[in-house]
Amino acid sequence: MKLLILGAGGREHALVWKCAQSRTVQKLYCAPGSEAISAHAECVAIDPADPMAVTGFCVEKGIDLVIVGPARPLASGVADYLRKAGVRVFGPGQAAARLESSKAFAKQFLVRHCIPTARGHIYRTANEAVAALDKMKAPIVIKADGLAGGKGVCVCPDRAEAAETIEDFMRMKTLQSAGDTVVIEEYLEGRELTAMALCDGKNFKLLPYARDHRHLLDGDKGPDTDGMGAYAPVDLDADAGSAIQDIFSATLAGMHKDGLDFRGLLYIGLMLTASGPKVLEYNSRFGDPEAQAVLPLLDCDLVALALACAEGRLAPAEIKLHTGACVCVVMASENYPRAPMIGRPVTGIEDISRSSDILVFHAGTGRKDGRWATTGGRVLGITARGPDLAAARRWAYEHVARICFDGMLFRRDIANEALTPR
Repeated sequence: MKLLILGAGGREHALVWKCAQSRTVQKLYCAPGSEAISAHAECVAIDPADPMAVTGFCVEKGIDLVIVGPARPLASGVADYLRKAGVRVFGPGQAAARLESSKAFAKQFLVRHCIPTARGHIYRTANEAVAALDKMKAPIVIKADGLAGGKGVCVCPDRAEAAETIEDFMRMKTLQSAGDTVVIEEYLEGRELTAMALCDGKNFKLLPYARDHRHLLDGDKGPDTDGMGAYAPVDLDADAGSAIQDIFSATLAGMHKDGLDFRGLLYIGLMLTASGPKVLEYNSRFGDPEAQAVLPLLDCDLVALALACAEGRLAPAEIKLHTGACVCVVMASENYPRAPMIGRPVTGIEDISRSSDILVFHAGTGRKDGRWATTGGRVLGITARGPDLAAARRWAYEHVARICFDGMLFRRDIANEALTPR
């Protein structure tokens, strides 16, 4: 099999690492990939969000399966072009991917299909949105409609900040067209959870639950980021697990009823409230850094599973997992997430243990003068798999301590809440 993975970040590094283990893969490509990814795959200088370029490459090279990493290629219709050309793809078409690419579409979908979520409304003008704040109880959640690189959701502690956020999104265009429309929601109390499932259009198989740490600083303080670390699995009681199964079933049934075919990875961000799990958001691809904490737990062939999803034949057999737990700690550049400093030498990567239980996933690195250097906001994901969560966390931080670059940022409390008695 010839396999192409789209993307270049830490999530894609983890996908490439996992897929390279498949005995079915004869040739592995990644577009555009990275210097770290090139250790496992041939990197191709193609824009992953350019449907014609991606499809042309696949036809030329005889690609058997494409796995899409980021959201933007899905939003641009890459999967649709590939399917029309007869190329199998793990990822939904543009219409189904609107679950992620449009918060307004997702909110309407949730309400239409009676799926538990926060109460909210859609506003297409700034005046209407600001006027609606008078009827809202703080905190207030403001969501930009379109893809915004993790910067499109703001939990505002009071009306003044909510009005300022609307001004930024809708009038100042800080997120460009992504903020033309906003969704304003009630604030939900509880603990967040990431639930991801492989889907073949009708059936789904849940992966281990994960928990992301989105804020920059310990104790969930500081600005919101794309994710500073994650751990898996997260233990839930039977009632919560059953409710989450129902949410996935209702989502796929709703997709089918609306004439949409979702084949790929369905990510549901949930809030575990006192009245049960409620949907915060949908994503149409693996989470980042959740993928880095979940993929090492899979004791099965991810390529075979992705191919089964693409062909609409996901088997009922359970996904086989390694025992234990996994923790990923993200190391970020100085001044992340606003204007991260790049070009700084990174040392210590060569000192990391080379084993299946200690992994380094590169998110924003490149080679400079023969050595690794920072090229983005999130730089590395140090991932450890252990016999239990405490061991995985300890090993992850032991190896984080071996990495050094000027101004590096990382949280010191990843997975703490799961190990602290409540």
